[in-house]
Amino acid sequence: MTGLKRFLVSFVSLMLCFFLQLVILPGIPGVRTVPNLLLVETVSLGFLYGKASGLAAGTAAGLLFDVLGSGIPGFYTLIFAVLGYLNGMLSEKIESEMILILFVLFAINEAVFHTYVFLLAFLIRKQFAFGSYLKNIVMPEMLLSLIAFLVLYGILIFLSKRWDLRVNKGEIKIV
Repeated sequence: MTGLKRFLVSFVSLMLCFFLQLVILPGIPGVRTVPNLLLVETVSLGFLYGKASGLAAGTAAGLLFDVLGSGIPGFYTLIFAVLGYLNGMLSEKIESEMILILFVLFAINEAVFHTYVFLLAFLIRKQFAFGSYLKNIVMPEMLLSLIAFLVLYGILIFLSKRWDLRVNKGEIKIV
């Protein structure tokens, strides 16, 4: 995929995830938990396209989260950027089609994200109800995010492979 196409796919999918996660899904009556689509997108782009894309996607996702008032400027930008970069580093060692390994790695990313949020957001305010946080927020969100990861990552792989095809003089070449 060329740089411009990759940027467009990344930008559009990040904006779509942002609007779904923070605007559309919470507005649906009866929905208590929404998947962390921005984390799904950050991790997916890091796995697929490497460190630079993971870092850029993580920074953009974190800034979007922070703009909506996380309370501490840069709070989410830091964790999203770090996770995007680290997953980009892993992309050099893991093939993008190793779905089971990537699924487990995403679950680890989700756990790291929630540990970071709990330690820095809740403990600072002296809120020690980790069991309640785990039961009511982490587990439902993790389950939904894992399902969303499989769907969104599959779509990104499909688009990536589909757009890597070029037609030159009537024949199809894989770049």
